[in-house]
Amino acid sequence: MVAACSNTGVAPPVDAYRGVLAAVPKPGVLFDRPPPDVVVRRGGPSGELLAGPTVPALPDDAVDTAIGPALRTWLTSVERRQLAEASQRAVLGITGTPVAWAAANPAGTETAKGLALPVDDAQRSVRGRVCRDLWQSVDKAGETHQQQVTLCRLDYGNGLSVWMLGDANQWP
Repeated sequence: MVAACSNTGVAPPVDAYRGVLAAVPKPGVLFDRPPPDVVVRRGGPSGELLAGPTVPALPDDAVDTAIGPALRTWLTSVERRQLAEASQRAVLGITGTPVAWAAANPAGTETAKGLALPVDDAQRSVRGRVCRDLWQSVDKAGETHQQQVTLCRLDYGNGLSVWMLGDANQWP
């Protein structure tokens, strides 16, 4: 397609357009701006986000289901809750990143402390559940106890899920 102008008048000099052209954005000002910073949240295999930014409160009846049986009998109820909550946070973290926990008596004296450490990426169980291996560690009264456990995600609906003891290879 060819377009033509039929105006026979003389075009104004280029200097007449300089003021108008000054208002046109220059390259790099409007279109070539760098993109905004992107916030990346990682957790689990391949950076998949396993849960929202906060861990839901752990129901009282689920505390003991998130702790290895060898450690469970050795801890008080307050210490078990602290270890269980640390395990809930650790299972959502990056492999090899420890989550520390500590428990204190009503007087404020530390009674036990330890770590929950994700040792492997999350995997699918035989029945399709998402499971992850953790190393749970407890230091109490000068003794250290450790146990490796597998926690599997149990979905309650409405976005609430709790990680409980399970076996990635078992048929529930």
